[in-house]
Amino acid sequence: MLRRGAPSARPSVPGLRRPRTPLLAAALLASALVAGCADTPDPPAVAAGPHEFTDAEGRLHSFDAPARRIVSLVPSATETLRAIGAEASLAGRTDYDRQPWVADIPSVGGGLEPNIEVILSLQPDLVIRFGGEQDPETPRRLDDLGIRHVAVRPTSLENIQVTTDIVGRVAGRTAQADSLSDAIRAGLDSLARSTAALPTLRFAYILGGTPPWVAGPATYIEEVLTLLGGINVFADLEAPYAAVSPEALRSRQIDV
Repeated sequence: MLRRGAPSARPSVPGLRRPRTPLLAAALLASALVAGCADTPDPPAVAAGPHEFTDAEGRLHSFDAPARRIVSLVPSATETLRAIGAEASLAGRTDYDRQPWVADIPSVGGGLEPNIEVILSLQPDLVIRFGGEQDPETPRRLDDLGIRHVAVRPTSLENIQVTTDIVGRVAGRTAQADSLSDAIRAGLDSLARSTAALPTLRFAYILGGTPPWVAGPATYIEEVLTLLGGINVFADLEAPYAAVSPEALRSRQIDV
């Protein structure tokens, strides 16, 4: 745990087959955050449509009925489905979903560039995928096959709230999603208060790779650790995630 001294102003909580990418790392961390709130109250009603919302790529969607067979390419969305009581709708997952409860659910490979043939064989009525430019082929092929898909991008605390809302809407469980968001927000606020009087530590968050990739400014990782009173020694990078040299690591004053 990061420790700090005198309290200072903090931001409020707003609500692959290749080596792990920064996006995937953030999504896996987000899934851990969601999983920690899986015991939130579960309102019994399943909301009926229509639900209109804009996804992470700015596309407007309208759902008249909940999706019944969902392939999730995003680990945190997979956990969110379970946390809101909609895990029965999960028809497919990724290799990075390794919790015991998904062991019998087919994997479609990576969250980026998944196996489209396996997705097609699962006959989904919805695919939840990563939003962004890192995998343009997947949405194109899903469109060609007539498979509906929505984009999420859980790369910040605010975007986790947005992702939770989207997953709740497509699964027809908006009340449960609202309850989960409230629990996450309350948990982070409580954690920030509990660490407010502790000494500050300067951190570097290494995601792996050779040379190592680190979390830089405006990342989900930096946001969470700053919330706990930490100081990111790589907050001056020009990109959210970047590879750094061993010399750069040695030149920074790193506590943890």
